[in-house]
Amino acid sequence: MNQIVSIGTSHHVAPIEFREKLAFSNDQLIDSLHKLRDSYSLQESVILSTCNRVEVYAVADTHQTKQAPSQILLDFLSHYHQIGMETLKKWSYLHNNLDSIQHLFRVTSSLDSMVVGESQILGQVKEAYDLSRSAGGAGTILNKLFAKAFSVGKRIRTETTIATGAVSISYAAVELAKKIFNTLEDKTVAILGAGEMSELTAKHLVANGVTKVIVANRTYERAVKIAEKFKGIPVAYDDDLNFLIDADIVISSTDAPYYLIERQPLAEIMRKRKHRYMFLIDIAVPRDIEPDVSKINHAFLYNIDDLEAVVASNLKDRQQEASRAELIVTEEAKRFHDQLQILEVNPTIKALHQQFQEVADTELQSFLDKTGLSNTQEADAAAMTQAIIKKLLHLPVENLRHAVNDGKADHGKYVQALQDLFALDANGEKEQK
Repeated sequence: MNQIVSIGTSHHVAPIEFREKLAFSNDQLIDSLHKLRDSYSLQESVILSTCNRVEVYAVADTHQTKQAPSQILLDFLSHYHQIGMETLKKWSYLHNNLDSIQHLFRVTSSLDSMVVGESQILGQVKEAYDLSRSAGGAGTILNKLFAKAFSVGKRIRTETTIATGAVSISYAAVELAKKIFNTLEDKTVAILGAGEMSELTAKHLVANGVTKVIVANRTYERAVKIAEKFKGIPVAYDDDLNFLIDADIVISSTDAPYYLIERQPLAEIMRKRKHRYMFLIDIAVPRDIEPDVSKINHAFLYNIDDLEAVVASNLKDRQQEASRAELIVTEEAKRFHDQLQILEVNPTIKALHQQFQEVADTELQSFLDKTGLSNTQEADAAAMTQAIIKKLLHLPVENLRHAVNDGKADHGKYVQALQDLFALDANGEKEQK
């Protein structure tokens, strides 16, 4: 039987020091999707890797895998990222079937986000799903699951006001900056990175009085593209960090696998700027800024986990709407899970009917060949045969469907027993002996 399993970590359960070890670059995502399919025998998989979470969703045939699907995912992450099994178990969560479905629906609805109601997560999940499809990771079941997850996310935003008043991570960063500097007017901000998060942050900063924006990126053309939107100054990133000399606020959000701002070069920059206050917020995972930067006098470093307090106060105003959204997610997850279970047992039910029909047709034809019945009598005999098949299969089929709808019985064992006893294959045809 197919099983939907997921493993993950997020800001809810693990510090950034662990999350950055588990993060995937785009190249690693594609490589991992291939490994999960070819080396770990998982039929389908999707990997989501953002600043706040890393999650793997997979489909496994429990009759074809030697290990429990959840153990397969643990082994994969442990080996791929060279993380000890005990450490991995401590800072991660595992879900199966209905729990996996409900968790994904909570994610796409932003109920599991640091900023409940934020809109970015839906786009991030779509990107992860699209990448998986292009790499041959997602198949029939995950296609259905993620399509439904996107639908549920949109329903939550349409039927509730959960997104009303929601602050973004970048907005929270600006709120922290305002606590360091009483006013942001006449301040200079340096944006490191040219992605969506960087652009949103620049937008909030300018709206709050920042007059000068410096955009640094290794690819100068990308820096130009963002800088033009804010009449800013594009610069090419350089390891000597000279572009930070005039910066009062530094926002970093890149996908670099190593520190772009290290303590020693920044200490030299601070000396050149005569130790004027510098506020640095590192939104990236893995982190862009070496943690020891916080030891430099007058340098105030915050990472994405430090934004949680700012976000928490914002959540109180939307808690009632979040409760409404939770009910919708629970309802939708249960309905989708039941539909999947019915779809899974239908091929076996069809195969059983087909086998009974083939036996009945063979025996009926043998009987008719030996008798001289009229056409009307032959039709009556055929109708009686159909009635017998229907009555014989009615009870086992109803019991199987009841086991699926009940959710308590292990219908997988019933399906397997039918397939074994009647020599049925997964495609609804008799196995060849």
